[in-house]
Amino acid sequence: MIKTKKFHFTKKEYLSFIIRILLKKRWWLYTFILFISIAILFKDNKDSSDIFMIVFGFLFPLITFFQYWRFANSKENKIILSEREHEIFNDKIISRFDETTESTIAVTNFIKVLELNDLYILYLSKGQSVFFPKTNF
Repeated sequence: MIKTKKFHFTKKEYLSFIIRILLKKRWWLYTFILFISIAILFKDNKDSSDIFMIVFGFLFPLITFFQYWRFANSKENKIILSEREHEIFNDKIISRFDETTESTIAVTNFIKVLELNDLYILYLSKGQSVFFPKTNF
């Protein structure tokens, strides 16, 4: 059995994690859009579609960041930002939230594991995951 230290995420840390996950999956898209926008920006003859692409290329990453910022700062994320600790066994993971709530998850229910520099993310589904900061082991 491995027991983690008690920890909680701040809104800023959570935003950082979800932005890094997005960039790990879709960095090529944002790079391509910005590259095309910059190339069109330095083009001599611009028409209305070129102007649209320049504006879209610079606003799309900003709008995406703003959406993730709103999600990370939402009041609905109370459980994600609450203090927790985990006990990891060979066949299950027990999570305790705020000293009153306990959750048991079988290891076989995880469908994907993602590792960042300072975080492990175990996915139960596309929209549900368990975070394990590496500093808490």
